Amino acid sequence: MPIYYDIRVNSWQDQKGWGLKFTHHKLILTNLPPEVQRFSITDGFNLLTLNRLWSLSGIILSAGAGVVITHPESTIRHKPFPENKGILNDGYYISGPTAEIAVAKQYYFVPRWFVLGESRLTGSWVRVPVTDGQADVSNISLHFLAGLGFKIKQ
Repeated sequence: MPIYYDIRVNSWQDQKGWGLKFTHHKLILTNLPPEVQRFSITDGFNLLTLNRLWSLSGIILSAGAGVVITHPESTIRHKPFPENKGILNDGYYISGPTAEIAVAKQYYFVPRWFVLGESRLTGSWVRVPVTDGQADVSNISLHFLAGLGFKIKQ
């Protein structure tokens, strides 16, 4: 399976907060039309979002928006797209907007350390370059995440 990960930093004041999330998501087109030999965004369909957080009775609700940073890989009409362009000539592009809503729960197992469970719905739209043109890609995903966290301040 491809590696999928999520990194976040949150700041809280009372029962409200702000969060910055980076989610490394992957997309692979499997029902290729005849003129497309390969199309994927697997080195990154990266969701970078700023989120508003609310803690209600131990449940964390969040809503946010941001940008999608992509690394498109394609061969269309037998012409491969060069992967050495974009940001810093490394194949990455700021390609479009994303939005999300989520519900999460933290369980502290020792002071300052917790496990987190989250369900998240994301919606994104991007326009990525391909040889001799561009491709529009929309993605709606339901994410189920579990992870380990650390609270810096008590």
